Amino acid sequence: MKRPTRVKNSLMIWITLFLPLVLGVGCQESKPPLSPKAAAFTTEIQALINRIAPPLIEPVAQKDMKAIQKELIKVFSLCDKECEGVFYNVFVLDKNAALTAVYPPAEVKRFQFSNYKMFQKAFADKKSNQSILYQPDGIATYVIILPLLLKGEVVGILALGFDGETLQEKRGVSEKEFIAMQFQAPQKEGQEEK
Repeated sequence: MKRPTRVKNSLMIWITLFLPLVLGVGCQESKPPLSPKAAAFTTEIQALINRIAPPLIEPVAQKDMKAIQKELIKVFSLCDKECEGVFYNVFVLDKNAALTAVYPPAEVKRFQFSNYKMFQKAFADKKSNQSILYQPDGIATYVIILPLLLKGEVVGILALGFDGETLQEKRGVSEKEFIAMQFQAPQKEGQEEK
């Protein structure tokens, strides 16, 4: 028995419309553009990352904790005006995700971050990512996790912490926008990004 042509044509139209969606072609969810304030913040922070991170790569690769701390102090003294009041806290992890240095300078206690997904992701993907951590009192800390790359390998992590309330109120950056931002992972000078 033959189907009527009308039903056959209707079936073909539905297949044509839905087949691309099933196969993953078609409408893709796109991220909304950042607000002008969030875009300006992204540009400012990327410029600071480009100044702060490259000098840290060699000492981190050599596992020289004293040199890492010394380099942190040096790079932050060089960007004194630009960095002032921007970062809440900065810390450096080695390639095993163990804490090696912090800024502002403080005693470094043995902390291991290898079980945190945001750090696992940075090591695995060799790309930066952001996360929002909440303290017991509910205060949000925005964190950018940047793998430090030497010859295409992750030798450690540079994590930049920001006070969430300050970013929202003074910089106009919402949690959603912060997570949507993209930062480039620092590489040793002369290295091309893969």
